[in-house]
Parts: sequence; structure tokens; C-alpha cells
Amino acid sequence: MGRGCTSNGAGNMRVYCETGELEIKFSIDVEDSELGIDTRLGNKRSFGYISKGTEFSPHPDKLALVAILNLLPFAKGELQIMWGISKRFQKACNSVTRVKIHSNYENISHSSTIKGGAALSFSGGADSTAALAVMPKTTECVFLLRSENPGRTLYDSDAAMESCRRLNSLGYQVHIVESDFEYLRNPIGFPTDLAVGTPAILLCDSGNFGSIAFGTILESAFGTSGKAYRDYRSSGHFRLWSALFEAAGIGYSLPVAGVSEVGSSLICERHAIGNVHQSCIRGKWGRPCEKCWKCFRKSALLAAIRGSTDGVDYIRKIGASKEVRRKVVEDRPIKHEGVLTYAFERIKYLESEAFELFRDLIRVGEIQTKWMERWYSGSSDLICNSYRDEVVENLERILGRMSDDQESHLKGWENESDSERDEKLARFCKSAGFLD
Repeated sequence: MGRGCTSNGAGNMRVYCETGELEIKFSIDVEDSELGIDTRLGNKRSFGYISKGTEFSPHPDKLALVAILNLLPFAKGELQIMWGISKRFQKACNSVTRVKIHSNYENISHSSTIKGGAALSFSGGADSTAALAVMPKTTECVFLLRSENPGRTLYDSDAAMESCRRLNSLGYQVHIVESDFEYLRNPIGFPTDLAVGTPAILLCDSGNFGSIAFGTILESAFGTSGKAYRDYRSSGHFRLWSALFEAAGIGYSLPVAGVSEVGSSLICERHAIGNVHQSCIRGKWGRPCEKCWKCFRKSALLAAIRGSTDGVDYIRKIGASKEVRRKVVEDRPIKHEGVLTYAFERIKYLESEAFELFRDLIRVGEIQTKWMERWYSGSSDLICNSYRDEVVENLERILGRMSDDQESHLKGWENESDSERDEKLARFCKSAGFLD
């Protein structure tokens, strides 16, 4: 049954929706005043979802949440939902969003929270695999299959689809939904980080999911990928999306928010399902590209965890990839630098001046990294209440809790750029030959 309207209602941006059993399509009208020189909205005016098996039957509030996750960054003044939504959902939107969100259509009953099973927005990478490893065994995975557009993206779905097949063979239910929403944005990319979970939102009602979990890890949730620790629960990101998920009748769950990238890799090494993942999204299954930033970081981390002594020349690897070199040389600070510090504190077999200067740049020996192996128990209230005890038990068994001292290292995380750091970078670049 389609749900669409034709109306001349006021609003800078209007979003329409047509629904079917296996396909849902959104389209937008945008006024000229909405398209300033700073907009990242491209020329695309529609986006859709195609289920590869499981039927859609989403409540209108959930459709609105999907629209907001994809369009909020592009809207300036108003985003008008061109179908009926509940008063509760509309009120929640306008209590936490900078954009006025409203519908001129008849209000409907709100979407009650489903007391159902757990869904995980699964990507095929280490972090979402680690989340699945500690969640209930009945957890169902929802995978976003990104629509291919050759020449416009480096993404390759081969490895992730193989991860889904392997999970299926292990008895996990995996739902696959294809979407092209990333092409709304210029440059191409997800409009919001949680847009990856929109397929799961659309399947909540038909799949009887009470909550959606994400593989968000500590570096992203608590700020240690950047300049300083933050309490995620007091962040604008948490206030916004947790409120809208709740208003749409969905639990918002982050089972590995207290686990660093080091910890998620350790979980994958120690758990039986760990071998279903591959973090690189550009290479084929079993053949990562070895050129992207993720490959560089993950390969170094795994070498450190496994005690590998294969003599990889990491300085050459930095120089051989424009992307990796840019991340190391231009980012202030280096994103996920703490993960590199952990890895290269333990990779000591390659001796060269440039290698030692790189270790100096990323503060090997200056900062503590052991805490990255443990679980931060202060994140437990970010786990859905219905399965929190089970997840906590699994995290404590596989990783163990951070000690008070380790928590103090986490909360004291700082990584600001200064003149001394710039001098270290200059010495490293000169030694490595990166000044040309």
C-alpha cells in the first residue's frame, strides 16, 4: 500500500514517502532558499530501500525517523513530513532538533515500544562483529547493502556479503536491505552516522525488534579518537538520537561503547564468530586493499595483538598510500591515534630512525595504553536494559573491567596539537622523505 501525498504545505524542505512490501521510496522538494553555497545536498531528490526478503511494515513515526536521519543535515529552517505522524513524535523532534519538524496531516497514534527481540545494524567489520559476539545469540542482523554506482565510490560489498553468508551458516538471521541514500550528499557519504541503521528501523515492526544496536566503539562514543574525553551521555548526539528513537518506539543500544578498537579486535580474536569479519570495505573477501587508513590501522593492531614478527615496513606503507600519508601528516591530531600508540608500542622489531620518530610522534612511552584492552563499565547504561546483564557478563568474561586507575587514564585522555608536536611531525617527515 502506498503512502504519499501531494500538498502545497509550507516548509523549506518537504519529504514524501511511498511504501510497498519490499520497497520504500522517499522523495523531497526543496525551496531555493534552502540551497545555500554551504549545502552538502547534491542534485539527487529521492532515495529508497529495497528489502532482499523481509517485508516492510513500518509505523509512520519510524518512516519519519528514517527521513530525519537522512535529511536533517541538509535542512535549514523546516522539514515537513508529508504524512501523518504522532503528536508524541513531533513534540520529541521539536524539543531536540534545530530544524522545525512538523506535519500538517492528521495526527495518528504513536508507535508503542515493542517488547521484542534485539536487532544489530551489522556492517561486517570488527566493531559490529564484536557487538554481535557479546549480544544475545537470538540477535538478528540487518545489513545495509549500499547501492553501487561505479566511478563514484570505492566501496565493494564483496567482503561484507561474505560476512553475512558466514553468519547465516552459523545460524544467525541476517536481513539485507539495499539503499542509495549516501548519494544524497555531496561529496558522497552517509548524511548522519546513524543513517546506517535506517534499514533496521524500517524492519522493526515486521521483525518485532524492540531495540537496535550499533557497533559504536569507545573512540567514537567517548571522544578518544580525537582531542579529549567526553561523557557521551551528555553530548548533543546522544540527546538528539536517543530521544527520537525512544519517541519512535525503538530502543537505542550501544553494547560496545565502552570497548576501544583494541578491545573490539581482541573480542574478534577470542570469540568463535570473530573470523566472520573483514574491516576493509574496498577489497574482496580475504584480500583487503592494504591501501586505506583502516587497513593500515587494523593490520598494525592485529600484528601487535598476535605478536607478529614479519618485519613489515610501516613507514613504507605510509608513504605508499596517499590516504594513509594524509591522515598521518595532515590530521591534527591523528584520528584514532591511541590505537596506533597501542600497536606501535608493541611493534618494536623494525628499527629505523623514521620508525622511532613515528613512535615518538604518536607518543609511544608517554601515555598509558593498557586500559584499551579492557571494558569501561561506565558505559553499561548505554546497553538496552532487556539484555544488559548478559552483555555485561560477556564483556567481563572476554575483556574484563577497567580498573579505577585505567578509567582515570581514559577520562584524562588529551591529544591536542601544539608547537612541540609540530616539531616532532617535521622531524618524522624529513626522516621518512615526506617533505616533497
